[in-house]
Amino acid sequence: MGDIGRDVARKLRVFDMKIIYYNRRQLAPELEKELEAEYIPTLQELLKRCDVLSINCPLTPETHHLISGPEFALMKHGSYLVNTARGPVIDEPALKEALISGKIKRAGLDVFENEPDIDPFFRTCEQVTIQPHYGGFSIGTIRKGEQLVLNNIRSFLETGKPLTAVNADQLN
Repeated sequence: MGDIGRDVARKLRVFDMKIIYYNRRQLAPELEKELEAEYIPTLQELLKRCDVLSINCPLTPETHHLISGPEFALMKHGSYLVNTARGPVIDEPALKEALISGKIKRAGLDVFENEPDIDPFFRTCEQVTIQPHYGGFSIGTIRKGEQLVLNNIRSFLETGKPLTAVNADQLN
């Protein structure tokens, strides 16, 4: 329930969905109240209770294949899954099995394990909606990007070096 998870929770409130979440740290009580969100202390308990799983975590060694066969087995039959995090957070062969069995009724995927080589199954499966890694594209990210560009230009004009040069090692 980082920045993206909180943004998702705010958007889902219009659908009158009960928001439950698992996170490394529980949110402050006032933020939980604002989001109308309930903290679930374990991922396993969250998986057993949720109807829609929205994954919004970073990819780390701990989150690689965070959702795999055992996790799908805990979920309700006919659950929905949305992954806008990173592709390798989900074990794709296990997701395919969950879709074929009906454990996962529908999946929305913004990211894939082997981008840009997407498993053809996901391109043709009627239960899967895919989009090009676009989940982080929002007015907020556009504004942050614009500000970064302006700050880079200012820095370059003032110091001769941008703040976030891709080729910093090549600059004199």
